[in-house]
Amino acid sequence: MIRRGKKIYSQRFVELVDNDELTHSVTFRVKDDSYSTFYKVQIQKYDEPKSFTIHCSCPYNISDICRHEAAALMQLQDLVDKNLLESGKSAPVFNQKHTVVKIKFIDLKMIRMLTGMQNYTEAEEILRKNKCNILTAGDERVEANLEVKGEVFHIILQKNEERNFDTSCTCNDDEHLLCKHKTALFLHLLNNWGPNYFDSIRNWDKEKNKLLQGYGYSLNDDLSGKFEWIYKDGKPFLKVIDPSVRRISAPASDARDRICAKR
Repeated sequence: MIRRGKKIYSQRFVELVDNDELTHSVTFRVKDDSYSTFYKVQIQKYDEPKSFTIHCSCPYNISDICRHEAAALMQLQDLVDKNLLESGKSAPVFNQKHTVVKIKFIDLKMIRMLTGMQNYTEAEEILRKNKCNILTAGDERVEANLEVKGEVFHIILQKNEERNFDTSCTCNDDEHLLCKHKTALFLHLLNNWGPNYFDSIRNWDKEKNKLLQGYGYSLNDDLSGKFEWIYKDGKPFLKVIDPSVRRISAPASDARDRICAKR
């Protein structure tokens, strides 16, 4: 794997497509050395050996590392040696009207890092003294107003196609990826509905109806007192809370068909 990775690297088949300086994560586009196929290699926290992770989109799973990951690591080492990953010139400037937060759920640790300690502390204080007015919540999008010292800030948090968050606020904070108002809204959602809240307001109707079908119900029925939805790893699971509700048996004809198939 190392030998073939070195070949891919030497042929310049590794291209840097994304560099997140805040989280020290990079993404490479790697062309295979045998086929005209490209794979995506993601390396996270490359500056922290204990937290370092690497993942390739190729199907190889025989050993701990594939040739594409080996090539990407060689390219990463080259970029680090040449000091090409860190700009070192000036701090980034953000426009709160649109910033992309690369987290898959409401991750408190990442939010603290992306908003800064002072901003995070102010966000907690804002949340203690003010109420987030949720205007709309659905289809993985939350729109809210937050009034602070007589000024109203309009905030939008929405999952995008990459399953990260597009965020927007009407404030003028240009020093942080997450302003204190966005952070306050994230904390409000986390405290009230948990880290996977945005998955709970995703349109899961098709999946939910399939789960309910096993009990003879659908989303069109009155489910109060009978079921409740819980979310694990962002997916809905059905919990039966009425002991009288039983899973329906398969029709006799279906059962006979399965028996005949086994024979």
